[in-house]
Amino acid sequence: MTTTSDPSGFKGAYIAPEAAIYLTATLKNDVHIERPAYPIHSRNLIRWIRVGLMSPELRDVPGKELLIGFEDLISMRVIAILRSLGVSWKRIHKAEDWLREQTGYPRPFAIERVWTETTDVFAEFHEGFIAASRGGQLAFTEMIAQYLQSVQDMIFVPHNGVSVANSWIPHADVMMHPRIQFGEPCVKGTRMRTRVLWQMRNGGDSTSYLTRAFGLTETQVEHALEWEHRLRAVQTSTISR
Repeated sequence: MTTTSDPSGFKGAYIAPEAAIYLTATLKNDVHIERPAYPIHSRNLIRWIRVGLMSPELRDVPGKELLIGFEDLISMRVIAILRSLGVSWKRIHKAEDWLREQTGYPRPFAIERVWTETTDVFAEFHEGFIAASRGGQLAFTEMIAQYLQSVQDMIFVPHNGVSVANSWIPHADVMMHPRIQFGEPCVKGTRMRTRVLWQMRNGGDSTSYLTRAFGLTETQVEHALEWEHRLRAVQTSTISR
């Protein structure tokens, strides 16, 4: 199977249906998206890859062999939000092409802090906000800053002159990091997978037992269970369609 790695050499490993569930679970609950969330299915994600978005090296990988890397998952997250906010495919493609050329990085949506005012895609550079979807046009910061919405909820770290998303916080106290449990959702600051907590809770273990057994707070356990409940709600909705 083929996947991509983060700058540290650690790989994320997500199949398309799994990535679609993660993205849908967060997109439906984004407080800054007022319109209906853009529908995400595994076939959407594969199509995005086929038309050249995300990692170029994944473009021709057969669907059954395709594994999505962490940075590609982050790129998909950004694209899904942009679409839900009403940004056109034409502007998304243009923004990614321009950012890729300017930064020399194959997955620019995983490294740039991207913003939008629902029409254009902006990136924050030293000189201010640049309209990446307009070929690098400098924006009038004072005029537009009040309307911009950040489309990222990741943690960035410096790497070779750029800031790369190295982890994603899809829910309170939940983190996805490619170097921790192969990128599977865990309780933030630990290696405890939220899926394990869900399975134990459904198996009859009490919340108080889980807090004692794994050194977690009650809030951490509750947030982990909320996240897993959200994932299963998405799965159920997908199956019922």
